Amino acid sequence: MDLQLLPVDVETGEVLEFRPSMIKKLNNSDLTSFLAAVKDADKMKKEAEKEVKKRLDEGQKFTQLSYGKPVQQKILTMTNKQKFDLVTAHGWDCVEPIGLPALKKMLGEGIEQELEQSIVYKEKKRSIKWDV
Repeated sequence: MDLQLLPVDVETGEVLEFRPSMIKKLNNSDLTSFLAAVKDADKMKKEAEKEVKKRLDEGQKFTQLSYGKPVQQKILTMTNKQKFDLVTAHGWDCVEPIGLPALKKMLGEGIEQELEQSIVYKEKKRSIKWDV
């Protein structure tokens, strides 16, 4: 089975050769429909990747797919003495505080009031909300 996604002009039935530059030419309605279709395709892609990983874990073979080499991540774990020695040797610029959620989990909700003068509010980029 060979699956292909073909963009079709709904009015004429003509199969289109769709390029990224064409997105700018779409009207708002067509752009919304396109985004909805891509969103659905993204869900299908995630499900397909999950199924491929499951089958690879079971030992099944694919002609063009396999697991890549595992990525190793370096994680620094230090005792309080090691942290103290690091700060003593290199100053406070070599460390940064853990995030507010982790501090609240470790020290309780009151830590937020204690650190209020150090909290900076930054706006995140707005996400697209579907009005369904």
